[in-house]
Amino acid sequence: MYIANCHCGNISLETKTIPATITSCNCSICSRLGTLWAYYKPAQVSVNHKLQAPASYIWGDKDIAFHHCPTCGCCTHYTTTEKCDSHRLAINARMFSTELLEGISIRNFDGASS
Repeated sequence: MYIANCHCGNISLETKTIPATITSCNCSICSRLGTLWAYYKPAQVSVNHKLQAPASYIWGDKDIAFHHCPTCGCCTHYTTTEKCDSHRLAINARMFSTELLEGISIRNFDGASS
């Protein structure tokens, strides 16, 4: 089991797999958050919290809900909304241990232009 945690440990995400690639997006929010996305189907990830449930932020076309810890502020993951045709949960790979990410290829996505 692989576990991604926010800084304070309030939110954890568990999955059985680590993808071969993670994605760096340069859109207006991802570049500000400094995220690297590891993509999953929602059933592949268990989202847990100790004290407070994740808070969310939805903007623009309202296809994606970005979730963060209300205690430490870390953006832990995003989910697609009912408005979106695809069902995806993306873990912010920066919440995994740095050793776990060694050797994983980073795909650059030009979200600013798309």
